[in-house]
Amino acid sequence: MAQYKIFDFTPEIINSFREKGEIPVHFYNKDGQILIYKKENASESEIDRLLRFVQQGIYYDVDDTDVLGLGKKKKEGPEQTEEGLSDVKLLSENHAQALSSETTELFSQLKTSSIDAFQARKAGQAMQKVFTDFESQPDAMNGLVNILELMNAQDDDFEVELAVKRTVVAMAMKTRGMKATNYRDQRKMDDMVNVLMMAALLCDVGASKMQMPTGAQLSAQELEYVQNHPLMSYLMIAHEPTIDPRIKRNILVHHRPLRAGAQSNNYPDMRVLVKKLVALEEKYRGDPARQAVAIDIQQQLMLLKKDLPYDEDANILAVASEFASLTSTVPWRESFTAEEATCMIINNSFFTYTDRIVREFLDHVAMSMNDNQKILKEGDFIIVAARGTGQTYFEVCIITSVGRYQSKPGIDRIATIYPEIGRSPKWTFLDFNIDKLRPDPRYAHYELAKDDSRHIIFVVRPNMNEALYERLVELTAGRRNTPVEPSALGT
Repeated sequence: MAQYKIFDFTPEIINSFREKGEIPVHFYNKDGQILIYKKENASESEIDRLLRFVQQGIYYDVDDTDVLGLGKKKKEGPEQTEEGLSDVKLLSENHAQALSSETTELFSQLKTSSIDAFQARKAGQAMQKVFTDFESQPDAMNGLVNILELMNAQDDDFEVELAVKRTVVAMAMKTRGMKATNYRDQRKMDDMVNVLMMAALLCDVGASKMQMPTGAQLSAQELEYVQNHPLMSYLMIAHEPTIDPRIKRNILVHHRPLRAGAQSNNYPDMRVLVKKLVALEEKYRGDPARQAVAIDIQQQLMLLKKDLPYDEDANILAVASEFASLTSTVPWRESFTAEEATCMIINNSFFTYTDRIVREFLDHVAMSMNDNQKILKEGDFIIVAARGTGQTYFEVCIITSVGRYQSKPGIDRIATIYPEIGRSPKWTFLDFNIDKLRPDPRYAHYELAKDDSRHIIFVVRPNMNEALYERLVELTAGRRNTPVEPSALGT
């Protein structure tokens, strides 16, 4: 009997379909009914149809694993087991110093002059060296991405520290994500990672030209002002034709990880962004000194029209930016640990990130930023969003088992809950209504590795929601850390 598995879309796999002009296998819904037929000489629009099923789920027959290039590679050396982790530190002091020095020099020049081809090339070469050293190591997939430790030893300005951390985290997420899908073309991998790293380095340079608020809590007006920085960053490099258009597009959309139309914290608003770009293009079109910018804006407007159901680079940049910020000291607060920052990203994810990028961050990078210590632990309380019949339900669960892949623990459902949703000023869970908590005495068990309808959206800890945490401790008195009965594992 055929077995079906959720198909995890990646731009690399879809690009391979486009290059070959084929849909190599049938794709199915969860009930085994064919949604997209195998087809040779498939058009680009037919291949793009695959991406329309990202949210509802599209499956492949496990017998087609090798055809799709998803089979596991034979591992060599010390990393023999799938769960194996390495304490090898993948970055050296020289890497941190080189990136910090290059970034400091570049940012210093940008305060008084525009970026030029020489500066862009020099920065790109420095990042290429770090990337080459990183991904060529045997432990690149399971070693420590020790950039937090290294940057703590540096004495850099905040903007430099943030840019370096963001660049390295983005590099690690992209590299490990591509290797996890057995991406084979080294040249294309180099190109795609370098584009992302340059975007990560430059995506906040516009903030240096703005009077950014420095308080812990932003007003709606202050938030609206801050949300102009992607456009400002783009305009600081738009004139330079040697900078890849994909880098510029990434900068414009690096805070737009979710698809348009969803209730989300995406910014800037796409209609507002396009309107501003059109106005600038019209303004610069007749100015000989600004014609290069006008031409570049025209190109960006074309790129922004392209519908990307899953924009991987935007997702990576958004998560990497938040992680870098949370783990850095700013005037209004001290830095958070890698574990604290990861939990805060999860708790901010429902209206901000796709569940896929949170999974990839948890599974490929978060632990290695935390000295290979688990972020989520057995006995932790979490809230999951469960999709069903056109609605989303929120379930309180307790983690019963968790391995290296942190997004896929075994869980017991202990209750359902109703969140209070609002803006403050971003969309967020204002609170969870304890009075409407509905216990599940069955302790229904789920293995998230086998359940694609649920994903983690909140970690309940005393410092996250003390009242809810205490109520859950009462509710599960005598049950926490109780081993799961073998008969329950198949639920």
